[in-house]
Amino acid sequence: SAQRAMAGAGPNNGIKVVQYHGVVRAADGRWKGYVTNKFDMRYEVGSHGTPEEAALAHDRAVLAILGPLATSTTLNFCAAFSHTELRFLKGPHAPSQCVAGVISMVMRGAVFDAALEQFAMRAYDAHTDPELALDVATFRLGNRDDALEVVGCDKERVAFVEAAKNKVHDAAWMRSYLQRRRLVGMTFEDEIRWPPMVPPPVVDVGDGFTGNELVYLPYGSCHVDEMIIG
Repeated sequence: SAQRAMAGAGPNNGIKVVQYHGVVRAADGRWKGYVTNKFDMRYEVGSHGTPEEAALAHDRAVLAILGPLATSTTLNFCAAFSHTELRFLKGPHAPSQCVAGVISMVMRGAVFDAALEQFAMRAYDAHTDPELALDVATFRLGNRDDALEVVGCDKERVAFVEAAKNKVHDAAWMRSYLQRRRLVGMTFEDEIRWPPMVPPPVVDVGDGFTGNELVYLPYGSCHVDEMIIG
């Protein structure tokens, strides 16, 4: 069986075909995702209805195992991952400190997507977590000129959760992305964008008690404005 599945069947008319890492067509017509270790042993990460779903499962499994050590050349959809999902896949915010637990969710794509959505909701509200609060602040910074400035926090929360979803589920994004990949190969979007792990500056308010520090963030939080309790 082929080691990579190709995106788009039929003649390519001279246009380069995008190949998926870690995807193979099963005898029943479904698509299986898999990862291989350094000894070339293969581990399946679920049976899926489309090659894109299998390719996404492969990417999520790789990121759950390697985290920031993963390279863009080993991933199919590096550009499709939000910082929120990257944190959810690996590290202290992962749903399970055991990689096998995360991959068990990955194998059931709908279960993983639902859990990611719940995590994004909690991340938006987790102003006492510097890493997650930094994600929210960066999201606001990137949207400061659009309608998010004039809507309430509830609508902004919904927009943040939507932005945290994997872009592979967006059919229009997938068409555009695959077209660019066919034409130019790896794009600038495919660079690893693992979120910074350095916490923002912390300033002691002066009373000497742990937990009474102020953590300053760009544009602050919509709830406490310019600072959060760390």
